[in-house]
Amino acid sequence: MNNRQYYLDWIRVGTILLVFFFHCGRFFDYSDWHVKNATLSPAINFFIFSLVEWIMPMFFFISGASTWFALGAKSNAAFITDRTKRILIPLLLGIFILSPHQVYLERLTHHQFSGSFINFMPHYFSGWYAFGGNFAWMGLHLWYLLLLFVFSLLTLPLFRMIKRRPSLKVNLGLYLAGAIFLLALPGSLLIPRGFIGMRVWGGWNILEHLFLFMLGYYTCSRKGIIQYFSTCRYAFLAACIALTSVNLYFFVYPVHVDFGSSLYLIGMVLRAMVCLSWIFTIVGFAARYLNYTNSKLKYGNEAVLPFYILHQPVIVLIGYFVVQWPISIGFKYGIIALSSFLIIAALYLFLVRRIGVLRFLLGMGKANKGSISKPYYMPGNSIVYGKH
Repeated sequence: MNNRQYYLDWIRVGTILLVFFFHCGRFFDYSDWHVKNATLSPAINFFIFSLVEWIMPMFFFISGASTWFALGAKSNAAFITDRTKRILIPLLLGIFILSPHQVYLERLTHHQFSGSFINFMPHYFSGWYAFGGNFAWMGLHLWYLLLLFVFSLLTLPLFRMIKRRPSLKVNLGLYLAGAIFLLALPGSLLIPRGFIGMRVWGGWNILEHLFLFMLGYYTCSRKGIIQYFSTCRYAFLAACIALTSVNLYFFVYPVHVDFGSSLYLIGMVLRAMVCLSWIFTIVGFAARYLNYTNSKLKYGNEAVLPFYILHQPVIVLIGYFVVQWPISIGFKYGIIALSSFLIIAALYLFLVRRIGVLRFLLGMGKANKGSISKPYYMPGNSIVYGKH
């Protein structure tokens, strides 16, 4: 019996595309990044902030939800082997092959190095990136894979224990209140400094992502929660619009608050509610309307991981040249997005999916016999540690 929840695949593919457009905009927002345009855009800065509030939390929620189904068909050993092949191997590829030129361009444009890429390479292994050095130990945008791999190992005993228990119904009001409280808790208690508390992992800290990963798993393990999201999707949408509007108001008109103050705690609760309202709304609508598959989803679902792995290295390289052109920000963004997408699509279509070694390095399984020769049509994914 096929128990695959196709709506999770649709969300995954759609979220990766949003991350692609997100990174195309990082040249023009107000925060530091590898390469920056000489002039910045308030509109793009607004767009970037809007996505930061929920985009990576959605990744971890969906990853946790997918883990519930993955563990149903795999032993612990098979699960760890699969995670090693699909997560750890691509991460190592990112660290040693896809990150050096990004760090080089960052050092070059930030006037921290002068010279050729060949001259820079010995310096790439000098010190730890984000701690004063160059070695991208987290694979830059692949930090998501690093955390996902660690989370998968850490939570495996707990997830197995939940898996053995009956899938009992839960009090939905208590579920919502508990989710908001537990997501707001790490940000409220941890000073946003240091390795654990710093919100440099896509705008959130490590414990918040860990909680969202566990919440996704728990949500799929309990009867009725996804159905509740689907039934109440318009109520969640209304809450999402209202909460996001308030959050964006304070982004445009910021109020200074001190860590630990009552206003700071309210801000953390508001942020948690905004994040969860986006997740629950998207999951609710997707479960209602997108729990089906077709050729586009099959293609996109296979391509999604290689696309995510390759997208930022291509974007940064193209953007380095485009931001130097004397044209408007709108044209620059369009050129970066279109050319990057076409190059990534071509790399995947003509190289990655056809060459076994590349499939392995980019976390793909073996190609189905005869599938490579079949015609495909491209259907019509993070954020860097310390640079969200």
